[in-house]
Amino acid sequence: MKRSRFTKEFKEEAVRLLVTSDKSIKELARELGVSDVSLCNWKRQALRNGDHPEQAKPNGIQISRTVLEQENIRLKREVETLRRQREILKKSLGILSVDPLEGGMP
Repeated sequence: MKRSRFTKEFKEEAVRLLVTSDKSIKELARELGVSDVSLCNWKRQALRNGDHPEQAKPNGIQISRTVLEQENIRLKREVETLRRQREILKKSLGILSVDPLEGGMP
């Protein structure tokens, strides 16, 4: 299993998002593409160092763009899954609406 390396800026922004957003650790970790354990460790380390992530300002567009790109990818996957499910339901409805006595399609 390949370990990902994250920049210091990414970790700081992730912790800032964690302490300022209403999202759960698991939800935010999934959106950022990191483990919830890593996110907890980064937060614990920041607090140990005396940092105040809730007061930090966003570190610029690069981190925000990364988060948005990852969210966009996740949403595209979800849309594709929903489209496939809809197509399956349409086909199922067509099959179920066939009158078995007539044996033909509607």
